[in-house]
Amino acid sequence: MTGKDITRRSALGLAVVGTLAGCGLNTSSTIRPGEPIDGPRPQPLSRTPNGPTPGATAEEVIRGFLRAGSTSGEGLEVTRSYLTQATAQGWIPDSQTVIYTGDLEVQDLGKGDYRVSARVVARINADARYLVSPPYDGAAFDFHVERVEGEWRIDELQEGFGRLLEEPEVDYIYREYPVHYPAIGWNALVVDQRWVTQDQMATRLTRAQLGSIPSYLREAVSSDIGARLAVDAVPVRSGVAIVDLESESVADDATARKRLAAQLVATLMSLPGVTEVAITLSGAPLDLGVTAPLTSPEQLGFVDRTQTNEPTVLVRRGQKVVPADVRLTSVSAADVRQEESPFPPLEPQWRLLALRPDGKEMAAVDAGREHLHRVLDDGDYVHVGPFAAAMTRPCYDYGGVLWVGGSGLGREEGHRLWAINSTVDPTNQAESAPQHVPAQWLGARFVQAAVVSPEGSRIAVISEDEPGTGSILEVSGIARRANGLPTTTSPQGFRIGAELVEMLDAVWVGQSTLAVIGRRDKQKDMQPYLVEVGGPVRAMTERKGAVAITTTGDDQDVVIRTKKDRMFQRAGGRWQELKAIDGVVTAGV
Repeated sequence: MTGKDITRRSALGLAVVGTLAGCGLNTSSTIRPGEPIDGPRPQPLSRTPNGPTPGATAEEVIRGFLRAGSTSGEGLEVTRSYLTQATAQGWIPDSQTVIYTGDLEVQDLGKGDYRVSARVVARINADARYLVSPPYDGAAFDFHVERVEGEWRIDELQEGFGRLLEEPEVDYIYREYPVHYPAIGWNALVVDQRWVTQDQMATRLTRAQLGSIPSYLREAVSSDIGARLAVDAVPVRSGVAIVDLESESVADDATARKRLAAQLVATLMSLPGVTEVAITLSGAPLDLGVTAPLTSPEQLGFVDRTQTNEPTVLVRRGQKVVPADVRLTSVSAADVRQEESPFPPLEPQWRLLALRPDGKEMAAVDAGREHLHRVLDDGDYVHVGPFAAAMTRPCYDYGGVLWVGGSGLGREEGHRLWAINSTVDPTNQAESAPQHVPAQWLGARFVQAAVVSPEGSRIAVISEDEPGTGSILEVSGIARRANGLPTTTSPQGFRIGAELVEMLDAVWVGQSTLAVIGRRDKQKDMQPYLVEVGGPVRAMTERKGAVAITTTGDDQDVVIRTKKDRMFQRAGGRWQELKAIDGVVTAGV
């Protein structure tokens, strides 16, 4: 066996979960979306919808208008033909898209008024962000119709109405792409997924990029939010996306200009057909000190911090941990016996484990979740004094900060998240003591899992109001000092995967995707899911009894543990049992 394997995965990062452990994965600084998780999505289509049928009833006109909304660009001119001229001029299709499932109910309220009701599964708001709805979410929209030259037309739409799309229609006209923000304290970019229709994609993404910082990332990232396009268009000519900014709207500071350029390059290079980005200020070239064509944020000083070391994977059997490959199916009991361990023996009750990115330290929480221990590769153990109960599995971020959630004890009462500087002398109790990390969005909820993202600027937290009452999953930014130590989280959290009513564990399997153990409403057993930050929830192959989750690479390498301590690794569309091991810990940068 070997702990060095980067041929199969170009991205591997911090992954730590109990006997399973997971903080995050490696990512490329420039994202160009490829095959989506769990198979390809439908290709966007240039759809031309059907216009109104002569003699159609009022209800048929309303239903026809809603069906005709599943288009973009020039196709929307047909959609507008269902509206009166004044209403067509005021209709903004991108103001909000409501995504529904099941049948629409159209109710005749009399005097030309109609109400359309739908069961809502998600919304795409005016900021192009995909918001998953909780169970039983619904919406009702009022329409008014009148006759124009003898035919029914819609002359009044509910304020803010954009589109009402059936769930399967979404992937035909929308695509998700990342916008980027420079992390404060790191020369890395943090992604935020947006959903745009297939027309004018470069313009739409640039608008999103130049908008305000999302509230859930404030204090964790920066952006030149004053920059504006000189003309509201970003043409793409011969593969070159041309971004012309108003010169007076862009900061004079050279560093700020490089950050802004890096954001635009990373975002626009994610689009198919874009091979280069050219940035000008009111028509004049923006001097960035780079002579080559702009194709990567790395040209502007941004690097992928997670690619500096090869990944390390450790498997556990009993009290021993040994290196292993990314794919664990070949590991045998004999391999574990023969392989030398980089760490001293682990106590049997130390079930929740983490591995520091440099592979020189492990952290462990006992089965009672009341004690945190640090295990050093020189054979020493450091037992952290009591500070919390109901502790989560620990997690190391890129900079070597050790994170854990729980319920504070004594002076820590009311606190829920802590960080430990694992790079200082662990015997120095003042510098290595757990430090509370405020999370005002978390309130007094109980933390079940807390995992830090690949680049170290976001934390995903599963929490519940009371044990057993259902849980939610939120992501929030991490504010840091110049030395990389965390000070607080962003003022708000961003709820994701809202259709899952209960969750136990989570691990980052990409820059904007988490693998989660949870269940939908009325679902009896916990199951593994893939949850996108600003995207939908997708079920993985069923595996009953799952209680913990991690990965040795990405979403294709997910590993789960069941109630009966059986281990399984994802193998395409099935789960392959790992009979020789009790647990997995993955680390990497």
